[in-house]
Amino acid sequence: MADEIKGKVSGPAANALIYTTLIMFLFLGLSAGWKSHRNRGLFLKALRSQNVWALGLNFMAVNIGASIFFVLPEVGTIAGITGVFAYAFGWASPLFLIALIGPLFRRHNSKQWSMSAFVRERFGRPLHIIFVLISVFYIGIYMVSELTTISGVYNLLTPLDSLAPMIIICVITTIYTAFGGVFASLMTDAIQAVLIFVLIIVAVVVVSISIRPSREDIDRVGLVKPTKMGGELFVILTLAITFANMYHQGFWQRTFASRNDRDLRWATFIGFCLVFTITSLIGMAGPLAAWAGTWSADSGIPGSSSFFTLLGSMSGWVSGLTLVLTTSLSCCAFDTCQTAMFALLYDLVEQRISMWAVRAVVVLMNIPVIVIALRAPDILRVYLLADLLACATLLPVLFGLFRRLDFVHWTDALVGFFGGIIAVGCFGQAYLGSMHDGWRLMLLDDGLYVTDERVLGAFCIAPVGSAVFCLAFAALRVGATRLLGRQQYWYVNKTQGESTAAGSQPEEGSDSGKGGKTTTADAI
Repeated sequence: MADEIKGKVSGPAANALIYTTLIMFLFLGLSAGWKSHRNRGLFLKALRSQNVWALGLNFMAVNIGASIFFVLPEVGTIAGITGVFAYAFGWASPLFLIALIGPLFRRHNSKQWSMSAFVRERFGRPLHIIFVLISVFYIGIYMVSELTTISGVYNLLTPLDSLAPMIIICVITTIYTAFGGVFASLMTDAIQAVLIFVLIIVAVVVVSISIRPSREDIDRVGLVKPTKMGGELFVILTLAITFANMYHQGFWQRTFASRNDRDLRWATFIGFCLVFTITSLIGMAGPLAAWAGTWSADSGIPGSSSFFTLLGSMSGWVSGLTLVLTTSLSCCAFDTCQTAMFALLYDLVEQRISMWAVRAVVVLMNIPVIVIALRAPDILRVYLLADLLACATLLPVLFGLFRRLDFVHWTDALVGFFGGIIAVGCFGQAYLGSMHDGWRLMLLDDGLYVTDERVLGAFCIAPVGSAVFCLAFAALRVGATRLLGRQQYWYVNKTQGESTAAGSQPEEGSDSGKGGKTTTADAI
């Protein structure tokens, strides 16, 4: 496939562009980390350290990666312009939810740490462990996705073996994130986001000037009119990406880094506008390649490479610009994932072991990530599985924010986790008329782009089933314990933010005692 794409950058030029970009980011990361490497608070949390614009750029950086050059143009070649805007909206939609619930987490999380810390405080240790493991799994997939993408870009645009640059990206980002922590990631992401935005605008202007398909070509190819698949993608991708990104610690690190709730809301709005604009522009490369004749369905080139077929028809410096851009995006995404992984693992052990030991674990985790990325998995399908798992498990966690639902125990949430998955299997069996095919729907064998509504139904039923199972089991448990005269089990926050153990009686006169119980959502 790589041989069919024209416009490659020569080996020496590619090496110069890639490694100059990486050295520049190493310098930026170490410079930013100089302020935080001796400050435990800035290293781990960087609380209230970012203004509106810096945070908005960070939300843009954490939301996009190099995969946009493959995934978005592909959907444009399949579902047309409607699909592009659906994917762009879905890609930016997590910021809407952050704007709504971010202030609640900031208010109720006494440690001002992360969503995982909130889960530990509200639901206790068992659900906390499960939540962290799901988050680690999702971020691991994200890291594999970035390296798989960057390997594909280097193979398409250069004659280089992609292994060496992949390893160097891991090493560079590991060095400056291990040195400066979250604060270094925040500072470098803001600078990288500005660079990325400028480079994308330049690339879009060049493509717009160079590629001008005729009206006849557009009418012949199509991809302009709204499609049924495009409409379904609005729902599927909004649910999938929004729920999944709530397990991404990078979003919560940036949520707690905002100076106040007003700044957080404005920053998410800025981030949404930037992400939607960038992803829409990149996604339009798919239809544009089809209209210009550089890609067609019968060309033997997958739609995911349609962006690069456009590059082959332009000057070589545009390919060089894309090389710098994708390297920047991968660094940006990868350092965020590494700091997120560190925070999750450090939170998993409840900060009881050395930070250097956790750093060493994160470094070692790069090895299997690189090995898996080299095997070139079907990353979109893996992403879909992770997204479906997130849709099936997140809502019971969010219930912990609301005072009226403070009766929800970790066992209820766990039942909701499995209930969401079971609901998908039951829907599949009913919709497809076969037990075997129905329960295999959870594996999404046919991917995202199917002609029927099985994928749409799976992503819609997963959160509904999760909520129903969670609340139904909670009602049964509460009813049974009251009927038997047993003491209720609670996991609630005291005023100091400490957890009351399951089944334990609060001390008399304490804030969590009778008549003065303070839950995680008393301020709502």
